[in-house]
Amino acid sequence: MNRRYSASAVGITAVMAVCAAVVAFPRLGDDTGPYGLPAGRTTTLVDGGDLLGVSVTFYVDHLSAVMLLLAATVGLLVQVYSVAYLAGDARYRSYTTIIQLFLVAMATVVVADNLWLLVVGWEVMGLCSYLLISHHWELAPARAGAVKAFLLTRIGDLGLLVAVFAIGQTFGTYEISEVLTAMASPDAPEGLTAIGLLLVVAVIGKSAQFPLHTWLADAMPGPTPISALIHAATMVAAGVFLVARLYPVLAESAVTMTVLAVVACVTMLLAALLALTSGDLKRVLAWSTVSQLAYMFAALSVGGYDAGIDHLLSHGAFKALLFLVAGSVAHAIGSTALRDMGGLRVAMPLTFLTGTIGFAALAGVVPTVGFFSKDAVLESAWHAIGHDAPVAPLVAVVVLVVGLVTAAVTVVYSFRAWSMTFVGHGAPARASVAVHEAPPLMVGPLVVLAAATLLLSLAMPFDLLMGLVTTAIVVAAGWLAWRTMSAGRDPASLLGPAQPAFTRELDWDLGYAGAGVVARRAGDLVTATDRDVIGFYPRAAAATSVWLSRVLARAQSGNAQTYVTVLAAGALLTTLLVVVR
Repeated sequence: MNRRYSASAVGITAVMAVCAAVVAFPRLGDDTGPYGLPAGRTTTLVDGGDLLGVSVTFYVDHLSAVMLLLAATVGLLVQVYSVAYLAGDARYRSYTTIIQLFLVAMATVVVADNLWLLVVGWEVMGLCSYLLISHHWELAPARAGAVKAFLLTRIGDLGLLVAVFAIGQTFGTYEISEVLTAMASPDAPEGLTAIGLLLVVAVIGKSAQFPLHTWLADAMPGPTPISALIHAATMVAAGVFLVARLYPVLAESAVTMTVLAVVACVTMLLAALLALTSGDLKRVLAWSTVSQLAYMFAALSVGGYDAGIDHLLSHGAFKALLFLVAGSVAHAIGSTALRDMGGLRVAMPLTFLTGTIGFAALAGVVPTVGFFSKDAVLESAWHAIGHDAPVAPLVAVVVLVVGLVTAAVTVVYSFRAWSMTFVGHGAPARASVAVHEAPPLMVGPLVVLAAATLLLSLAMPFDLLMGLVTTAIVVAAGWLAWRTMSAGRDPASLLGPAQPAFTRELDWDLGYAGAGVVARRAGDLVTATDRDVIGFYPRAAAATSVWLSRVLARAQSGNAQTYVTVLAAGALLTTLLVVVR
């Protein structure tokens, strides 16, 4: 690998991170409540005027500042990590270039004030994810995973496109700052349910929520650092950002927020159970991402705006850490299958330590940032039960109960993955001489992210009652997982007869295939109807016109004597008719 090129790739990404910090830091702490007036700064580079409402306008507030810093930091760490992880890779240059484009696209999404500019960044991210997932395109799973991700996210993107048109028609502008200002005014538009539901469709696709949840787990054949980038700071995080950015528009409709809450509840528990039964470390982390994203949507659905954003930031730190830990393990043993792991804590002490911190944050163990941010999500659901919220109290109760149950399942699958990777339960322990610690360029980002996972907790709110409840859940679920594994059983067996179905991931792709067959048959029916019923009338009219034209053409013989004869006969006939009458 060209060391000079790797240095330039890291250097360019570092410059991007510095630029993001310069833009973001002045806006941190801005008062941008979900129903308040925009307090950010708007900058117009190109004013499109009335030209389809397209302009190059940027809007930076606290929300976009946080997202900029998260994406830039994780992106830089991924570039540094990849220098060693992809050493000798023939496609390293294209890989780093696409990462830079990926980060630019994410930055465009989070700072765009014009909705069409946001759509451009949104679509470029989809393209980059496709290219990075298929980095090892010679492998069939990589090609299949990339195509699946591209197609399923396109379904959501269609919802976003129609929503943007509807917003422009409703508000008379495509500028987000103007839309938020209109929502804060006494004359704010009402009846925005259709727009809200279209936006929900958009984020379901982008953030891999039920029922379009399977593409994210199948994206694992891509390089592990890319998984860290997609899961922590860019692609799937963009869906949560969109809900937060246009939160007043969605919160205007109780129907929209209820649908979002239901989707979040189904997704968080379903994905957690799928993580519990997965036999691959990266796939466990992928399903946990789907579940944790659902926590964020659940918080937003019940009015927990700050809690949802805090958990997005928290998850970005510890999930990037966990994926890079998985990459270090794969670099050492050549596999991410849990059955190939065990006993790695001896040979990989730094990876073990940082991985332990990451799994603790995922499980919500104090004092990691995951403990505080997840508690904030659950506390927001508790608060919504007895206070004015975008959803009915019963919906908030369901969110709280499902959130607590999912928290318990999360503890179990986190302990299972941690133990099978580093301790040796459930997998044959490896001798310490068979593996090695990751290179410094890979360990360095792990240490940075582990430190962030601990230090970010200092900026998180804390509710004593909810903290005690979740700590009790962590202790009870952790004890159950430990007892199960100590008895030589896989904690997945706790699902009983349902375990095989979840191990097969409920055969959900068969449902997609069935839906495809139904759609194809419906398309054939529509085609036949158009051809044999609707198309009959224009074809009949055309045939009649042709027949008449041929009849009339026979009268145009070109013989003057015939014309005179016909004219005389017509004159005679007309005279006779006049005389008779």
